[in-house]
Amino acid sequence: MTQPEKEEKKTTVSLQEGKGWKRTLEIEIPKETVDDEFESTYKKYQSLAKIPGFRKGKASMDMIKLRFKEKIKEEVLETLVPKAYEDAVKEALLNPICLPVIKDIQFEEGKALKFNAEFEIQPQVEAKDYLGLPLVRRTKEISEKDMETSLNYLREDLAELHPVERESKLYDYLIIDIIKMQEGKEDKAENQKIYLDPHNMIKDFQTALVGAKAGEHKEFEVDYKPDFHNKKLAGKKVQYKIDVKEVKEKILPQANDDFAKTVGAYKNLEELKGKIKEGLASRDLKDAEIELKTDLINEVIRRNPFEVPDTLLDFYLDSILEDLKKRYQKVDEKKAREEYQDIALAQIRWDFLLHQIAEKEKIQVTKEEMEAWCEQNAKTMQMKSEDAIKSLENPSFSKRIKEDLLEKKTVEFLLKNAQIKDEKYTPPEPKKDSGSEKDSEKQNT
Repeated sequence: MTQPEKEEKKTTVSLQEGKGWKRTLEIEIPKETVDDEFESTYKKYQSLAKIPGFRKGKASMDMIKLRFKEKIKEEVLETLVPKAYEDAVKEALLNPICLPVIKDIQFEEGKALKFNAEFEIQPQVEAKDYLGLPLVRRTKEISEKDMETSLNYLREDLAELHPVERESKLYDYLIIDIIKMQEGKEDKAENQKIYLDPHNMIKDFQTALVGAKAGEHKEFEVDYKPDFHNKKLAGKKVQYKIDVKEVKEKILPQANDDFAKTVGAYKNLEELKGKIKEGLASRDLKDAEIELKTDLINEVIRRNPFEVPDTLLDFYLDSILEDLKKRYQKVDEKKAREEYQDIALAQIRWDFLLHQIAEKEKIQVTKEEMEAWCEQNAKTMQMKSEDAIKSLENPSFSKRIKEDLLEKKTVEFLLKNAQIKDEKYTPPEPKKDSGSEKDSEKQNT
């Protein structure tokens, strides 16, 4: 009578759900599997080991165990743990977004191997309640004052500088020769134009140059503060010698019909003002549409809250920090992570919800749409149309364009199905700013 085959023991797995998308797999590999792995590893070492006094592969097993015990144990662990983890993940139908943290290992030869694997999984998000969003498109009432401000900008652009035989005053221009002496070095510059702007000039220069006349010589010292924006001057004392050659007054052209004809092909001032108003309204509408899109995204996120995995948040913040470090010499990493955390959370949530909505509403981006985008933007890309389309062969570029178009189409879909109310508003009058000391220290002469 044949003996019944010995029942093979299987690895046991227990899944524990933690906060948010944290998961822990408690895994136990049976003693028999551990013994088999030790046995095969011992044999491998025995066949390959080169030990003095023994021919290759002829050392006794006792010698192998004595000499390579720790290495073999380490190799067995490194073999069994990853395979058991991968099998457990597949069996539990999980989708980890990071490598596991292996903890609480219980491992001895001749016993079952136990360990815990902690990780985070891809968030399971179901977008809902995203149709019929109540939104407000707020556009500004374009006032006469707005038009006058824009008109004055045009007048400033076409202003002329006229020499005057008087003392200089604020908002005049000076033509000067200047000598700067710093730490024994002397720098000279001739025929420099300097604008006496109280909002953009340090006080020492204002004191020395406001009230000056052509032909006068000025000498003064500036003691720059340690936090001055120009690091070459910060905390330094600098001597200045200035010869005032000319005082010039800015003369603005009169706002009349002749001025309108100078600016463009306008019949009169009223036609120019009408065009200005049209331009201001168009620009404001673009701003309102951007704000509307932002409000829409925020509302979708608000209606579909979910926990963001720490892994994704850290990855997103790391990429932001990497970008900041490329742009700035010094970056306070802790402060930057705190400042950008809310932005990162919102972007991650929107990315998941965007793809969920696109999937549910069967919104897709076609190859033809991507090629059309390339044709439209070929000039911006400084390419010929055919070369721009060919650039789609680059996987990373193609993916980015596809994602951008998918977001655009999804947002357009949501806006089309939203309840949008149009409102006009009048912005408050800006506070008059006489120019603080801090503002006046921006200019570096």
